[in-house]
Amino acid sequence: MNQHQISCYRVFDWDMPEYPLCIDVYENKIHLAEYKTRHQLAEDQYQLWLQECISAVKEIFLVEEADIFFKKRERHKGTQYEKVNETKTFYTVQENGIKFLVNLNDYLDTGLFLDHRVIRKQVMQESKGKHVLNLFSYTGSFSVYAAMGGAFTTTTVDLSNTYLNWAKENFKANNISLAKHSFIKTDCKEWLKQSPSRLFDIIVLDPPTLSKSKMTKTTFDVQLDHVEMVNNALNHLVTGGKLYFSNNYRDFKFDATKINATKITDISLFSIPQDFRNKKIHFCWEIIK
Repeated sequence: MNQHQISCYRVFDWDMPEYPLCIDVYENKIHLAEYKTRHQLAEDQYQLWLQECISAVKEIFLVEEADIFFKKRERHKGTQYEKVNETKTFYTVQENGIKFLVNLNDYLDTGLFLDHRVIRKQVMQESKGKHVLNLFSYTGSFSVYAAMGGAFTTTTVDLSNTYLNWAKENFKANNISLAKHSFIKTDCKEWLKQSPSRLFDIIVLDPPTLSKSKMTKTTFDVQLDHVEMVNNALNHLVTGGKLYFSNNYRDFKFDATKINATKITDISLFSIPQDFRNKKIHFCWEIIK
């Protein structure tokens, strides 16, 4: 991996209709994402508008165009983390003193969701001596935070070998031995239906809005499936254990009346960093068994 030392934060979050852009800064690199809208521009007008946006970013952040990584995003249609390139160039990000590998070019997402850093830090602060389960783990950032916080064990579950291997690299970047940390390739929805062979103190459940992976016969819809999935996750918790449940479906409605928990707290506003103007970037609940 080609690695460089950088840090990251969000500086613009699509709060003007004429500029449907998100700008994330990775030291001297810019991740610029355009969210597809029904604009009325002809193709030549659109290209002119886009080049003006890029020129403005270059001027404001004093970077070269080669350091701007531009992506087009649409609403999820069931596939997450689509691959768009094959450069295999990774950069090392510092977040709260913890290192993560990000790829700014090859995927729609970089490998680190910036909007979850508040809850990542919360999990780290609560993990000492605990057993932590990270579901739909992506590149394992919650697991790394838990391990850095002194978790006795972490279990990282995802359907993709690519992201599980990426998670292992994130562990290695922080000099964390993998001896007490497990990485499981499986369908989280189906895995949670199984009778638990062990119980966890903390569970992080951050599913996609929709999932129709070719690697499994099952489909997933967070609105339709969340009650069953949350209750199944609670079956894997110790009594008094804590589940963090989040998702980024803008129209999501949480059916708390059907959740078998002793306490449910909506911590969405607390969990969103101040640099995110969009306060619906995700929803998050703290659920006590």
